[in-house]
Amino acid sequence: MQMIEIDEELRNEAIFILNQFFKQVNSYKSDGLFKVKPRASTKLVDLFLKLKESKKVFFYGIINEKKQILSMLIAKVEERPFLEEEKIVYLEYAITRKGFEKLGLMKKLLAELEKWTKKKSIAVIELRALSENVEAVSFWKKQNYTDFYVRFRKRI
Repeated sequence: MQMIEIDEELRNEAIFILNQFFKQVNSYKSDGLFKVKPRASTKLVDLFLKLKESKKVFFYGIINEKKQILSMLIAKVEERPFLEEEKIVYLEYAITRKGFEKLGLMKKLLAELEKWTKKKSIAVIELRALSENVEAVSFWKKQNYTDFYVRFRKRI
């Protein structure tokens, strides 16, 4: 297994694993409106591949010898000039391929993200997790991420 920056060569693998995640998200009942659209995986992977040139995107994965992405993490720098912190790293997607959970792959990617964030002199990594995704919420708490604010939703 090897940690690498995701590039065009791994585009289809990245789309596959992001699509796996979106299928899971769409399986949650939520409020009946929150659903990921078809082809979102392709559009998002292409967007992040393009944004990598800005040096404000962290797009890494752990691959096996068959060039399959086993775990993938996508984060980006967000400007917040109206706050004291000014910049944060927002963790967009953290996904591990089914069958490869519990191997510590995401922990390795998170450690690399933290190094990348420190190099940029940014003090905060922030993320969202669906409250219905109990496994994800538990994982983030174990990684010392804390509840910061609650986001509410009302269907009209």
